[in-house]
Amino acid sequence: MSVKKEWPFGITPENYPEFMGKCSEHTTRKGKDLEGYFLEKPDPDRVIYEVYEAQGTGRMRLALTILKPGKVGTEYHMTKGHFHEDPEAGEIYFALKGQGIIIMQDREGQACDLSLRPGTVACIPPGWAHRTVNAGKEDFVMLAIYPDTAGHDYAAIEKKGFIRRVMEKDGKPQIM
Repeated sequence: MSVKKEWPFGITPENYPEFMGKCSEHTTRKGKDLEGYFLEKPDPDRVIYEVYEAQGTGRMRLALTILKPGKVGTEYHMTKGHFHEDPEAGEIYFALKGQGIIIMQDREGQACDLSLRPGTVACIPPGWAHRTVNAGKEDFVMLAIYPDTAGHDYAAIEKKGFIRRVMEKDGKPQIM
């Protein structure tokens, strides 16, 4: 069996729309898909975020997330968040555009967060759930890189939620 030769490529803040066109999977999450994640009920038809996925190099997956600016009540737009089904799978996030925050927590209840701006790399160790929040006024765009065997466990987060939330207080994002 022959292996198809891969051609090197790069993804930058300027060329990420070109990468989106090469992706095999595209998911749009609207308010109706995130009901129960926010403290208040979101507008069911409002787009909160989009994810474009592709097989990367070797055995890695690439996912480009575009998280729209805005809030549901006083809570900033966020992704659903997930653990990995493979307990040994970690993930790398690379911020390309905008301002965000990644909220992470382990199954024992430890939590931490990291501010994300263009050029920031977030290293998510195995066993940590992660959710991204758009804390700015423009699209927050980030690239995720993870093993193609990682899988996504959304159910654990859907049941218990995250310990921390990002809310607007005095006109600024605050982690609560």
